[in-house]
Amino acid sequence: MVIDKEQEKVDKSIAFAQTLIGYNCRKSNIRKLVGQSTQLLAYEITHHTAQTGEHYITSSKKEYWNMFRSACGGGIIVGVMCILKLFLGKVETSEFGHALLYSINYAIGFTAIYLFGATLATKQPAMTASALVAAIENGASGQDETRHRYWNFAVFFARLFRSQFIAFVGNVIMAFPVSLVLIWGIQELFHYNAAAGKWMTLVNDLNPTETPMILHACIAGVFLFLSGIIAGSISNRDKHNSVYYRIEEQPVLKKVFGKEKTAKVARFYEKKWAGIVSNIWFGVFMGTTASVGMFLGLNLDIRHITFASGNLALGLFGNNMSLTTDMWIWGILGIGLIGFFNFAVSFSLSLTLAFRSRNLSFGELIKMAKAVWIYFKISPRSFFFPPQDKS
Repeated sequence: MVIDKEQEKVDKSIAFAQTLIGYNCRKSNIRKLVGQSTQLLAYEITHHTAQTGEHYITSSKKEYWNMFRSACGGGIIVGVMCILKLFLGKVETSEFGHALLYSINYAIGFTAIYLFGATLATKQPAMTASALVAAIENGASGQDETRHRYWNFAVFFARLFRSQFIAFVGNVIMAFPVSLVLIWGIQELFHYNAAAGKWMTLVNDLNPTETPMILHACIAGVFLFLSGIIAGSISNRDKHNSVYYRIEEQPVLKKVFGKEKTAKVARFYEKKWAGIVSNIWFGVFMGTTASVGMFLGLNLDIRHITFASGNLALGLFGNNMSLTTDMWIWGILGIGLIGFFNFAVSFSLSLTLAFRSRNLSFGELIKMAKAVWIYFKISPRSFFFPPQDKS
């Protein structure tokens, strides 16, 4: 529209006409409208998770072991949840009743893990995928710097992987003994082995040759992804509606609690509310899956690595502290497979959404994967353990 030189008139007039024609041709294109709308929505959601995800990725040795301690705390709470679920399964009620009881157990447990600052390992991938893509998006651009972008991504991915690894370890090694000690304490107090009637089911649920364990682990991965979506959506909505500012400036609250306490409530809401809602819904998803599957006549259930560890302990105690070698092998292998598919499904879905939100080409994935593989061959240790020093 702006003509700086006389000779630009023809070229710019043609370009302007082409632009108008292009817009006119696309004005009724439903697919393009949906594509643009979903891309914007994905960006709004993942912007929150990209910021939050950095907190789940360790850099130093101190952060690495802090993650381990945090994961151990999560494992303790999950051990308690395993016992509660075992007893809730004995309650005589309808499938809806069991779904409600299981959902309450999961929701309270997951929310407690979140509020106490503990870590549930598989919650990480849904939050960190966006941070990984942000690392690519914010990386250096230009032909000379392209390799550095993917190399930085590989280093960033190694940080994520070792953070996830130590979180898995912390969850698993605490859920097993806590569940075992609790079920033993219940027997000592009440002379009742609560797991005796269900030990075979608990053990077989970890055997991929006996049950569709991998499918169930993938379903849990989908729910982990959805919980990340919910957290991002809630956070974005609250920021858009200025909910935090409204709470801080609410005259009745300021009169009742005072300005400082009201500001603290607003800060707590800003930091924690999205995570609380996300964990409650994650608990509902986990608690209702089996009942919905039974209603539909489908073999649906969920398998989560931390609960698998606790259930193996309950199965061991239910059979009077005796399992065959095959059961041990399949149980330990099953826990590893469940963790892998929990991670793989939730991370791949989150990564796909993050790519969609940034409007990046999926061809970038191949280059990213190559960079990660090269870095793994050079420094496999960095994918599991923190660096020895700052260098």
